[in-house]
Amino acid sequence: MKEEYLLYLDESEHRNSKNFTIAGFAIKKSDIHNLENELANIKKLIWTDTYISNNSPILHCTDLNNIYVNRKNLGKLSSINESYNLLAQKTKDEIERIYNQIYYRLAQLVRTQHITIFSCIINISQLNELFRLDDSHNGLHLIDDKYNIALQKIIESYTHYLTLVDGCGDVIYESRNVTGENSINSPDIKLINSFHQIHANNRGITYTSNKIVQERNRVFTTSNKNSNIAGLQLADFIAYNILKFYSITDPSQVTDFMKQLHRFSYNGGYKLSEKDQRGFWGMRVIPSYPQINTLSATNNRLDNAYSNLKKERNRLKIKIAELEQQNQDLKIKLKQQNSSTKKSVN
Repeated sequence: MKEEYLLYLDESEHRNSKNFTIAGFAIKKSDIHNLENELANIKKLIWTDTYISNNSPILHCTDLNNIYVNRKNLGKLSSINESYNLLAQKTKDEIERIYNQIYYRLAQLVRTQHITIFSCIINISQLNELFRLDDSHNGLHLIDDKYNIALQKIIESYTHYLTLVDGCGDVIYESRNVTGENSINSPDIKLINSFHQIHANNRGITYTSNKIVQERNRVFTTSNKNSNIAGLQLADFIAYNILKFYSITDPSQVTDFMKQLHRFSYNGGYKLSEKDQRGFWGMRVIPSYPQINTLSATNNRLDNAYSNLKKERNRLKIKIAELEQQNQDLKIKLKQQNSSTKKSVN
């Protein structure tokens, strides 16, 4: 009997950097209870047992980050969920301590709970640069919906993973619908339909056969944040921090939680000591042509370095020739002096 898995997914978008991701993690269904217990204990860093029992608060990355960033001037806080008012009422030092403790515990959770990270990051600007056509085409462009693109790549990676571990799996995605919305054009229905198209006819799947996709993937569902599903709450933190990790240019800003997400991103079945394939499987970036640009830039640097070495070699050749000539001249002078000395002695 095949092991059963569940893939929890959420999305995040940084509008300033124009980067978007769908990200989350796969876990054995038999391990979900342990995950729920760990998340429940992390909630106690913010709320009391009584408050948790009466209100079922949700761990939400944006609310936590909003309070942390504005902890020195809480008057600048934008709208937060009512349950986070308890945290916002604490001192800036208490907020910082709780924030750090939550991320420390989340990093521990990723290390210990046998989960595997999946993400697909889309650079919207670069995607538009490649596929959006100009005004002469009446606004027509060739870009699929970003949710469809990211989901296709993740399902392909998830299928590879399920095949590797000889398992079958479901997917649960955090709902994007407005409360009560269930029309055919709603975000959830569109995404569910996209999964069905992937499942039925391999839409967007490049390297994996339709038969394998159908054998390994079963059900795709969405669930509201208020359902208090532990896996979706962790997926929320994963999506936000994966995208932040991708956007960081200063290595000192990379947190331990981000490092763990990168470390446990799906690597195609290989140990990291053997080869690193996370850029293709567990932490995929689209479009991939920036990688070519990076290689091209590296090649240009090597060409420039080689050119400089040749110039230095030629300079040294000239210098060596000059030194050899000076040495020859000195030998001649020394010989002449020796000859003059002998004549004067005689």
